Order: sequence, then C-alpha cells, then structure tokens
Amino acid sequence: MRLAPRFALLALAAALAAASPASAQDRRGTVEITPVIGGTFGGTFDSGTLAFYDGEAKTSTEVAYGIRLGFNVAEHFTLEASYLQSDPKLTIGDGGSIGGQSEDIGRMEMRFYELNMLVPWGRGQVRPYFLLGGGVHTFHPDLPGYSSSTDSRFTGTLGFGVKAFVTPNIGFRFEGKARTTYINSGDDYWECDGWCDDGYYYGSNQWYTSGEATAGVVFAF
Repeated sequence: MRLAPRFALLALAAALAAASPASAQDRRGTVEITPVIGGTFGGTFDSGTLAFYDGEAKTSTEVAYGIRLGFNVAEHFTLEASYLQSDPKLTIGDGGSIGGQSEDIGRMEMRFYELNMLVPWGRGQVRPYFLLGGGVHTFHPDLPGYSSSTDSRFTGTLGFGVKAFVTPNIGFRFEGKARTTYINSGDDYWECDGWCDDGYYYGSNQWYTSGEATAGVVFAF
C-alpha cells in the first residue's frame, strides 16, 4: 500500500515533465523581441536611377543591425514589425559619365521599416518559418560635397528563417531575406554640377534588389 502514493507522485512528476516542453511550444498570445545583427548584400542601381549620377552604381556588402517586435497571433501565424539599418559603400563606374574605372564615392545610408507575416511550422523547440512582408526603404546618399535629402520607397521582402528555443522565454534566430525596392518609372529630369552630367533619361519600372542575413537572440514574454 505504501508503494501506491509513491507511484502516484512519480507518475504525476513524469506527466508534468512531459507536458512542460509541449506546452512551452504553443506560443499563441506571446510577444517576442529580437535584437539582430548581420549584413546586407550589395545591390545595383540601374542607369538613370540616381539623381546625382546617370550611370550604374553598386552598393557593397555591409554590416546591418536592428530589432524585431513580433506578436504570435496563432500557433502558425506571427505579425512582426521590423527595423534594420545599414550604410554600404556606393561605387560608380563602367558605363557612367566619369569613365571606366570603378570608384567609391561615399555611402548610401539605408533604413528599412517593415511589417512582416511569419508562418512557422512544427511543434518542437526548433521551428522553421516562412516570411512575407513589405514596408518602406529609405535612401540617403552620404557623399563629399553633395547635399542630398532622404528618399523613401516601397519595398517587398520574402524570406526564410528558423528559431531555436533553449527555454520557453529565450531562443536564437537565424534569417535570410530577399528584398526588392521600387525606385521609379517613366521619364525624369535632373540637374547637378561638378563631376556628374546634366541629362535626361528614361526609366522603366526600375527596382533595387538586394538581400540580407541576420542572427539574433529572441526574448519571449
């Protein structure tokens, strides 16, 4: 008879131990804050895209950092606001008005403000997810001797990632994204002085396409 209470206690302890990890993976109603760091991959501004240069320009691969704030609406659906910034080098040449040699002329300060939808699958501690979203991509050229303003354009993102939780409240996150940003369409005209040419160009549905890879620590509440 003395074994019965002990067996019941052991069975209860085993049941609680088995239930805790399972319940920890149902993340509905939780909020996640994720500081991230990584990099943006270089992209290309087609000829006629930039106001201060009529040729093709490229951005370098550069460090990026930011923060994500997500709300788990359902077991397999998360809404997330995202901010990321990166300041890649801007290189011109090979078809522009200056000549054949590539030349670093400054930096293109970039800021990304996005609202993304995450669709995770699986029920374990490691959960891959698909990502789709959009928002605003801002550009601000930081060029010696050139005064410029910030320009904002619509951007769309598509990505894939994985979250690995070591506890119900702390995990790691790894993510890759492809991003395309609408620049302009139709005719435009610009004037500038110095090393760039005055000119007239025709632009047709021009997009700036790049990618990013980030990693971060997830704090869930």
